This record gives sequence, C-alpha cells and structure tokens, in this order.
Amino acid sequence: MQAPKPPTEAERLAALARYEILDSSPEEEFEEVTRLAARLCNAPIALISLVDHARQWFLSEVGMGVRETPLNMSICAHAILEPDVLVVPDTREDARFADNPLVTGDPHLRFYAGALLETDDGHALGTLCVLDYKTRGLTDEQKDVLRLLSGQVMKQLELRRLVRQQAQAIAEKEEARVMLDAAYAHEKQIAVTLQRSLLMDVADRTFPGLDVAALYEAAWSEADVGGDFYDLFTLSADEVAMVVGDVAGKGLGAAARTAEVKYALRAFHQEYPDPARTLTRLNNFICQFHDYSTEAEPRFVVLLLGVINIHTGVTTLAFAGAEPPILLREDGAVEIITGVGYPLGIFAGTDYETTVIHLAPGDTLLMATDGLTDARHDGEFLGQNGLANFIVQARGAATLKGLGQRVVDLAKEFAGGPMRDDMCLLLARRTSQ
Repeated sequence: MQAPKPPTEAERLAALARYEILDSSPEEEFEEVTRLAARLCNAPIALISLVDHARQWFLSEVGMGVRETPLNMSICAHAILEPDVLVVPDTREDARFADNPLVTGDPHLRFYAGALLETDDGHALGTLCVLDYKTRGLTDEQKDVLRLLSGQVMKQLELRRLVRQQAQAIAEKEEARVMLDAAYAHEKQIAVTLQRSLLMDVADRTFPGLDVAALYEAAWSEADVGGDFYDLFTLSADEVAMVVGDVAGKGLGAAARTAEVKYALRAFHQEYPDPARTLTRLNNFICQFHDYSTEAEPRFVVLLLGVINIHTGVTTLAFAGAEPPILLREDGAVEIITGVGYPLGIFAGTDYETTVIHLAPGDTLLMATDGLTDARHDGEFLGQNGLANFIVQARGAATLKGLGQRVVDLAKEFAGGPMRDDMCLLLARRTSQ
C-alpha cells in the first residue's frame, strides 16, 4: 500500500530541497551513522532515507545495495506520517506493508524501525531506519539510539546548509564587489577623460613676451580622480588670464563640477574682465545652483585667478581661498604673494579683492594647488616657505617646464615618495619682447 501524502507535502518537499542533498555522493560522516545504527540495533540493513516526491533516496545505506527505490516500495513514506519512531515487528502482519514488493519478494524484509529526520519547523524529510530479514523487536535503548543518531544526521544536514548559505553570501558579496569595482572603474575612466580634457596642454601656447608651462600629477593612491585644474586663455591682445583651482570632492562629480566652474569663469571674465568682479559673479552662480550647506558631499571651490599684461608686466590677482602664488625674481629672490578671499560656493554675496604685482622681464610667477604645499615628511608639511626654497633650488633649470618639474621632484623627495594629493602647477615667465 502506498502511503498517503502528508497534509503539508508541498512545504515538506520545499524544506527537503533547501538542503540540496539529493543525488549527492556518499559522505563518510553519514556512512558512519548508518554503520553505527546497524551495529547498535543488531540489524543487517541501515538507511538514511529521504522521501522525495516520487522516490525514496538513500543518503547512506548499509546492506541494501541500492541508492533509491520507487515511492510505492517505501516503508519510510509511512514512517514520516508518525509522530515518533515507527516499529514494525512483522511487515507481513501490517496491512500497509504486506503487499510491498520488498516484503513479498527479494530481499524479503520482515522488520522495520525508523526515527524521523525532522527539521526545526516540523517537516519530516525521511528517516534513519534499520531493517532485518526476520521478525523481531527493538528495545527502548535502541529506540533512543535511533532518535539520537537521526538528530545527528539533521545537525549535519543543517550545518552543510548553513555553510553553503554562507559561501553563497560570500560569493554574492564578491560578485557585488566585482560589479561595483567595474562600475567604479567605468566612472573613473569617464572622470579621467573629462579631467584630461580640462587640463589642456599649454606647451604650444605662445604669447609675445610671455612663456608658460603647466604640470599636473595625480595622487599616489589613484583612489579617485580629484578636482584640481588649471586654465590659461587670452583676454585681449595685451592680457592673458591664468587660473588654478581645486573643486572639493573626488570622482566623476568633482570632474563635472570642475568643467562647470572652468567654463563659467571664462564666460564671466570675458564679459567683465576684472578678476575680483569675476570671482564675485562666479561665487554667486555656484551658490545659486548648489546649496553646499545641505548637500551630502559639499564641493566648494578654492581658486586663484591672475591676469597678466604681457606688455607692462602688471599682474592682477584675485584669491578665493587658494594657495598664495610665488614670484621668482630674475635675480633669484622669491616673494610669497598673499591675498584674502573665501572659497567659492560658501557665502553668497561675497565681495572679492585684488592684489597687484609687477613682473619684470625674467621674473617667473608660479601658481599651484595645495598638493605641493601639503607634502609631508615625518608629520611636517612642506608649506609655502619650503616650496619657495625648492623654487630657488630649481631656478637653474634650462626650461620653464623643467623648473616646474624640478620643484615637483623636490617635493616628492621631501615626502619620501609620490604625492598624497592631486597637484597642478602653472608657471608664467615674462620675457623680453
């Protein structure tokens, strides 16, 4: 007689499937359980039997010689309907099993005892059972042994499920990490491309009476693209504008904001070619469209704008929280040019002021972001004075760009390696016309 299905058969089969154990290879941990059950119960056959939807499959077997049988031959399918150990002293005397092919024919099973393999939520997956070719009984101690060993089987199954679940979680995290890394790399590549487009090569820019050079170097970690930038453009036949700036933040957002700031500054300065007024308008523009007091990642802007009259050498500077430029005189003297002004994008309505200096023929103006002055050695910053000393040491370079490169190299030597922050350096030297 084939056993009826349990009332919660769908849920029971789903619970069985969660263990992903069906049709697996034999494992020694389970083989030991069946051998021990057979020995302690004095039985020639012991099985860890899992009742599937159309078969019973043996996770481990001793003395049976097969790994599965059809469900209509399963005594265990009846056992999972019982609340406790099912003991059948004589299968021929039990109407449920009298016509079972395993009873009426080979191997002529006469005795059966099975303890439930039950999940914590009450689903019987199968049994740990022992069988014999002769009629017999089972002592209370042997019943306890079956209960104990069936509990051990379930603990092993649960342990494997948890280990597999943990491994899957780790694999999913790794997959997510790989996907995030790929997305990050894609975003970074876009940011790098955008930033490079903003850092135009000034090597072929020529102005009568003025040599220019620029250097940019990314931070040592390359963890993210920073917002450092420079710009150089003609205002008129007499004037050239120089800009160095740093948009707070990293990545694509900072690179995009850099483009916004750079081209807004150009537009405002072409319309009103006064450095202080340009910064005032640029600051109001940034404050209007970006509320840095509420944004999760504020991106204020520090910036230095200089306008050089290439005929007279008169240079007008406007500061927005930027590093002071350094003036290298032809005779080797250096001057740190100070100025005041809040970073852009913090206080709307801020007025900016200008500082005026004079470049004589042979004088060099160096404008840099803080990546240089923030170089550290044993916790000590290079600072403006240290940078000024390096400029003096580098003044013998054959070219203007060579001077800038030597300054950067000296800063790296001071720091004991690559820079911790992005750095850009813009240089202008007045020449005889």
